[in-house]
Amino acid sequence: MPGTEYTLTGFDDFPERQLVVFVKPLPGTRVCSVCGVVPFRSVLLPCGHVLCQVCRGQIPTEGGTCPLDGMEFAHADIVRVTFKQSYLEQHRVFCVAGGEQCSFEGRLCDMKDHLTECGSDKGRCPICQQFVVRSASVEHCRQCSAEAPPRKPVGPTAVSSVLEKLGDMRKDLEGILERASSEDLDKNAVVNGVNSLMEHVATLEGQFANIEKETSGDQCDSLLSALKTAACTPGPYRSVSKHGNFIATCVFSDVCSENKALVFESRSHVISSEICTLAGYTFKLECSFPDYNRLVSFSLKICEGAWDLCVEWPFSKKVTLILTHPVNMDKDKRLQVSMQDPQACKKPVRGSANEGTSAGIVEWEYVERHGLISNNGLYVNVEFE
Repeated sequence: MPGTEYTLTGFDDFPERQLVVFVKPLPGTRVCSVCGVVPFRSVLLPCGHVLCQVCRGQIPTEGGTCPLDGMEFAHADIVRVTFKQSYLEQHRVFCVAGGEQCSFEGRLCDMKDHLTECGSDKGRCPICQQFVVRSASVEHCRQCSAEAPPRKPVGPTAVSSVLEKLGDMRKDLEGILERASSEDLDKNAVVNGVNSLMEHVATLEGQFANIEKETSGDQCDSLLSALKTAACTPGPYRSVSKHGNFIATCVFSDVCSENKALVFESRSHVISSEICTLAGYTFKLECSFPDYNRLVSFSLKICEGAWDLCVEWPFSKKVTLILTHPVNMDKDKRLQVSMQDPQACKKPVRGSANEGTSAGIVEWEYVERHGLISNNGLYVNVEFE
């Protein structure tokens, strides 16, 4: 297949380090002259060579020389260049999944829709373990003459261990329900019970993954059915600080990986939680990593929701964000959100979200040092008063 391969970096709508085959070579000013990546941000040296952020970071700020021709340059001589994604998307590319097996050739912006339907990539046959083009995988399995590897029966020890933990989970649930219905409600005891329940769930997930590799399909289905009956929504939760308040939990998934990638790339980025509804208001949280200075800020954006006609506007509730420790409530970090900006508190326009309101900046080192990360996610409880 003709074309030129480039690795993309820094573009929000593409997986980091995505390898793409372009129909025609990109202009030299868009490609790092040293490592060959196509970066969102780069610098142009007086000699005409281009450096991505990673390569530029390996050269002294003052008194640097081009690694290719040795020409000296000052910091004031370099030109910062941004490759807008809207321009990049107009270039024609080949399919990144099917390669030579796929006939797709189109604009980069059209490739995302194509990938949802492309069957030219390969998957492994569950019978012979050979790689087969997905568009022909069903017919291949029907005609495959290899023998499927036998699956071992589940031993009584593994089954009894799973059933024992299911019993423990049931006891935890009964204890939580009993405490929740008591007039003298012990919030700490309820929270500790939920955390204990989540530990059982995590252990069961690992055990079931191991059993699934060695057991027959019928046995897997029966165990999976038992697990589903004891399912519990994940995440460390907190009760409201006083009667009449409302609280919900949002999560920033894979936040550690996001932060490490941003530090490595020396760029800023924003990640969002899922849309949430609380007290009739619909909103989302945003977690911002400004540049690469190890700081993180949080903001709340009110979005259009199904209950907008039933709630009061402008939004006037007091908002608190609680960076939640997985176990110890004493290590929670509480942030007050100042909902004073009229543009942030107005009724959202159809199909859009209001401007965000910041809850302040926290050092990422604080988040790590106090153990606020759980399962590579940062849980934030949102309380409306």
